[in-house]
Amino acid sequence: MIISKNIKLKACFFFLADKYKIYLLLALLLSFANTAPASTKDVFSQYKSSLLQIRIVDVATDSKTTIGSGFFVNNTGLIATNYHVISKHVFEPEQYRIEYVLHDNKKTKNVYQAKLVNFDVIHDLALLQPVKKVTKTPYLRLQNARLTKGEKIFSIGNPHDLGMAIITGTYNGFTDDSMNKRIHLSSAINPGMSGGPSITGKGKVIGVNVATAGNQIGFLVPVKYLKTLIKNKEKPKDFIKHIGKQILENQDVYISRILKKPFKTKKLGPYQVPDKLASYLTCWGDSESKDLPYKISENSCATKNDIYLASNFTTGDIHYSRYHISTKVMNRYRFAYVMEHLYKDPSVFLSGNKKYFTNYECKTGFVKNNKITFKVSFCLRGYKHFAGVYDMMLSAASLSKETTAIQTNLILAGVSYKNAISFSKKYLEAFSWAP
Repeated sequence: MIISKNIKLKACFFFLADKYKIYLLLALLLSFANTAPASTKDVFSQYKSSLLQIRIVDVATDSKTTIGSGFFVNNTGLIATNYHVISKHVFEPEQYRIEYVLHDNKKTKNVYQAKLVNFDVIHDLALLQPVKKVTKTPYLRLQNARLTKGEKIFSIGNPHDLGMAIITGTYNGFTDDSMNKRIHLSSAINPGMSGGPSITGKGKVIGVNVATAGNQIGFLVPVKYLKTLIKNKEKPKDFIKHIGKQILENQDVYISRILKKPFKTKKLGPYQVPDKLASYLTCWGDSESKDLPYKISENSCATKNDIYLASNFTTGDIHYSRYHISTKVMNRYRFAYVMEHLYKDPSVFLSGNKKYFTNYECKTGFVKNNKITFKVSFCLRGYKHFAGVYDMMLSAASLSKETTAIQTNLILAGVSYKNAISFSKKYLEAFSWAP
């Protein structure tokens, strides 16, 4: 049988075409497999070997006092966690030691000691290293790409010491009202998961679990701050001085930014008063006059997030309130009595453990500015551990009018003396009589 060249060419073409279709189908299947949503089970199974429980152990009783989570970030055993998880060790290293446990090891013989390498108290991050040298540790990679709101994220940690768990959540971008950026995650992050990773389906870390507001509202430290800490080769010898340095550097940045610009003001009764001074401040207002011989209208602004240093010891707050008080039925003597009471009993104040703070030292005087005479009380208390760091409280009440007045309280926590003075001065200068 004789077959022409044309027939042979056609047969070859059809064979190649069919073969190409097979390859194309395989490529499409592989592509689908790579883009298909990762299952929670698969994600946990694939990356669980990088996960750790972090324990702070009381040396005297050989019992854990704090638990958190962590994860390896390189193949020589470098561990990431939150600063607040290991803060007891920072302040009392002789009383508390740091241990880590691999996610599936609960026996005592599988508990390992770690040492603190460095930390970022402002963003609540810490780096640990095993005391005993290790190599080839399985680790998680840090995400570089930006995520889109609504993407699926997996948060991993050890909630309430129940064992390592994985929680599926939704990425919601950055919070708008935080001085230090946080990622908002719709996820059930619970105590004990602090310091654990939140990862994509491909195992890339996008943030470190840090806090919860309950009701599926979780917060992460963005991974960029962890990258910066890892790149920082500084190995502080004195951890307490290291905290003080970070506090002073941080407050200098955010206070300077506020002071650079003219203070925004708003109308409150016949006065102009300082308004919202930064995007991360949250402001609210209310009025009260029922069953009172005077009317009081309030505006307050404050930061929502502070900086954790130790148990019952936080810093970084900004809080100020402005009150307009007026009356149509009281004489000037009764009205002056009300103002004196409000001045002496401010609704905004700072509490704290005496082992961390000195007593307040206050000065009282009179300040005249923009047709207002203020009676002012200016108070400072020092941080016993950190030289040059102070909490400031200012209370001022106007004396210029007989039946209308403005009263204000201002708090700055964890600032230098210079910034406390500069901020207070500019703050009072923003008030004016503007009927």
